[in-house]
Amino acid sequence: MIRKEYLVSQELETRIALELSNELLDKGINASNTIVVTVSTDYSSNVGQLIRHSLTHNGEICDGFGIDVPYPDESWDDTYKLELRSLFHLYRYKLEGKNILFVEAGVIRGSNYKFLNDFLRNNRGISNPFFFLALFENKNSLFKSDFVGYYYDDDSQDLTFWWEQPNNHWL
Repeated sequence: MIRKEYLVSQELETRIALELSNELLDKGINASNTIVVTVSTDYSSNVGQLIRHSLTHNGEICDGFGIDVPYPDESWDDTYKLELRSLFHLYRYKLEGKNILFVEAGVIRGSNYKFLNDFLRNNRGISNPFFFLALFENKNSLFKSDFVGYYYDDDSQDLTFWWEQPNNHWL
């Protein structure tokens, strides 16, 4: 089956990010109690920035940092794992007493979120509550995010963002 491109415009990307931000704020998730971890910074930086600013509380922007994750043709090798451990160690003081909100523009397979979920649950020293947000999530993803802006079907739709350039790592 040939998949049809599902092109996400800048307007749609922004609208859904702001709608999700409002949902988070309604649930009491804001800069006073949450740190945002932008997952796959090469694809998710826009949504991470929008969410961080939207969660501003009493004039304070939401703290956050970004992590790189394997492309579909890569795996969670020792380099990625070391970077992940190092970043969580580096930001350990900002994490104290806060929720961790993972943010990703598109969850296709769910394997990176599943790895991060398992990593946090099994890693000593990280006991923070954590949540997963996807701007777009494949309805057949093996991982189900806590907050989803829009579900799509990766079997028939090729999720493509307005800013995206061809990438040799995608199958």
